[in-house]
Amino acid sequence: MRLCLRTCRSWVLALLLVSALGARGQIVPARFADLPVASPSLGQAQDDSRSLPPWLVSAVGAAAGPTDSFAVGNDSGVAVLSGNNTTGADGSAAAQSDPPPNAFTPIPHQKSPADNFQWKPALGQYSLEIAIQHAWRFAHEQGTRDATGYGPWFQDWIHSIGETRGWDDGDGWHAGFVGHPLNGAIYGFIERQNDPLYRKVEWGDGHIYWMSVMRSLSFAAIGSTQWTLGPVSEASLGNVQLHASPGFIDLVTTPGLGMIVMMGEDMLDRYVIIPLENHTANPWLILVARSLGNPARSFANLMAFKQGWHRETRPGIFGENHQRRKELVKEYKEGLISAPFGPHTSEERALMNKTVERLPSKEADIELNAYAVYESFLGGGSCVGGGGQGATRVNPALQVVAEVNGCMIINSMPKHQSGDSTMFAVGPRWTPRAAHRFSPFAEAMFGGRRITHDVQNDALRKQLLDEWNAGDLAHFPKRTDYQVEYQQFGFAMSMGGGIDAVFGRAFAWRVLDVQYTHSWVPPVDPINASQGMQVRTGLVLRIGTW
Repeated sequence: MRLCLRTCRSWVLALLLVSALGARGQIVPARFADLPVASPSLGQAQDDSRSLPPWLVSAVGAAAGPTDSFAVGNDSGVAVLSGNNTTGADGSAAAQSDPPPNAFTPIPHQKSPADNFQWKPALGQYSLEIAIQHAWRFAHEQGTRDATGYGPWFQDWIHSIGETRGWDDGDGWHAGFVGHPLNGAIYGFIERQNDPLYRKVEWGDGHIYWMSVMRSLSFAAIGSTQWTLGPVSEASLGNVQLHASPGFIDLVTTPGLGMIVMMGEDMLDRYVIIPLENHTANPWLILVARSLGNPARSFANLMAFKQGWHRETRPGIFGENHQRRKELVKEYKEGLISAPFGPHTSEERALMNKTVERLPSKEADIELNAYAVYESFLGGGSCVGGGGQGATRVNPALQVVAEVNGCMIINSMPKHQSGDSTMFAVGPRWTPRAAHRFSPFAEAMFGGRRITHDVQNDALRKQLLDEWNAGDLAHFPKRTDYQVEYQQFGFAMSMGGGIDAVFGRAFAWRVLDVQYTHSWVPPVDPINASQGMQVRTGLVLRIGTW
């Protein structure tokens, strides 16, 4: 039922749509990397002043020097811009030098309501993106169409949410570790392009860049959860969890690995695509490099009705922009100017970071922990899996923690049988040395635990699927048609502690976390999880210390 071609969907669709876009109405680029000019939305022209960072707009007119200024056309007339590029040919800041006396000096940007996150367009772009995915599902998955139209919609949706457990969802590695992360990166770029203070960040901008990644991660996590479990999701439209393996993998890999994809695209843009643009003005080569080199960014641009190759910090590639690019590249190759395109200057980065800076705390205000867990049940058996925690600080020595973890039974399971445990809890954590490099902690957590034992009839499953494909079954088979499920749920608690080793200001390694667990859950043959010992280790992201 799942869409398994999601890996290539984004950039293939981007190419198809990009090929139909018009190239007229673009503005002429500014000459230097510190005067970025963005290409307009589809079929629209754009004033240069709206494409510049706020602190540059107010400084350009007063600081333009007579020796390096040139005219830039826009809808309202001609603006005179000037600047000096000191970026090296490799697109890095290593070859930067001090600006000449006549170069303008950016002024600090004062935050205003216009800097707030733009929820309305962001939600519109996200809605368009998931609408395309659902359209693909309904067009290619007969089982999805049948499950959506058959049975009580609300009850099946809630049942699907309740069935979510374990790790795997049966989609295969290419969907779980390629397609879903690409989708998470699309969500991240949708967030960035609707976040005015962070819209123009680039790899290497420092603190503001990492703050942008965190904001994109939050948006991607919410978007992924909605796509998996929300009211317009795979759970509500198709009841995936009732027909396939109901794992948590999408909720983890989509936002988590999605940010790695997003950062990878940012690095490719800076270290590969920008140097390419400094050596060629060929619009089609730049189009292919920008679109295929940054597929997630390209798809997010299309969701905002912009060209897929659009860049917030660089000009377009056709029309008058193309002619100006040819002149700049020619002058650069002849040694008359330095690289015409490059990352933000050190002065720009300093001012960008100043808009979001705050006095860091030695104790993290918020901690996010992803960990691996091994649990040995004292009644026999063991399981291995992972989990996540979120902690908010009440005072320097006290946190409130919420967590969820799951594991798969790895022994005592006969063939064609499987078992898993899902545990969620909340409680206090004592952190007496939270401001030190090595920080011990102790905690007590209270919540619930669910133990599930599945017995699957593989022969019956194959038979039912064959009958469905042959048209002999009226409705797509559910897991309950070929699988028997035994399940118990009850109150659970855990007590324990461990130690964190802080490295840098943003991260810590939870070296060891040992927990005793007690669950008021009856045995689910052959699983007895009433008492157990968990050993955990993982990475902690510390927010508020940088």
